[in-house]
Amino acid sequence: MNKISIINLKGLEALGNKDEYIFVNFDYKNALRIGYFYDEIRKKERNKLIDLFKQLTGVEIRVDDTLGKLHIILLKLLIDGERDNIVVSSIGFHIKSFDFLIDNLKKIFENINGLVNKNVIIVECNLNNPDDIKYLEQYFEK
Repeated sequence: MNKISIINLKGLEALGNKDEYIFVNFDYKNALRIGYFYDEIRKKERNKLIDLFKQLTGVEIRVDDTLGKLHIILLKLLIDGERDNIVVSSIGFHIKSFDFLIDNLKKIFENINGLVNKNVIIVECNLNNPDDIKYLEQYFEK
C-alpha cells in the first residue's frame, strides 16, 4: 500500500538508516535539490512526465516554479522506483502548497498502476525553531 505521511523534524529519528531514503529539498550532501534535479531530466522525459502528471491528476502543472518542479520530480522518483521511501522537506514552501502536493500525490497513487509500497514522507520544518535546527543537524550528522 502506498502512503503519505507528515512528520516534524524530531520524527526524522524514527526513520533510521538514511540509505533507505531519497531526500528531497534538504541541506544534506546526498539530498536532491529541486532545481538541479529537474534540470538534469532530459526535456523529452520532462514533457512525458508533465503529460503523465496531467493524465493522472487532471491538473495542468506549472513547471516554471519550484512547486511544479517538485511535483514532476516526485512523479519521476515514484516511477523509477530506485527506492520506496521519499522524504521531502517543506522548507521554502507554504503549508497550503503542500496541501496541493498531497492531494496530487493521492491522485497519482489512485491512478497509476504498478506503484506498490511507496512512501512519501513530508517533513514540516520550522527553521525559526532552534530545536528543529538541532534535530535536522543531528540526523544528518550520523
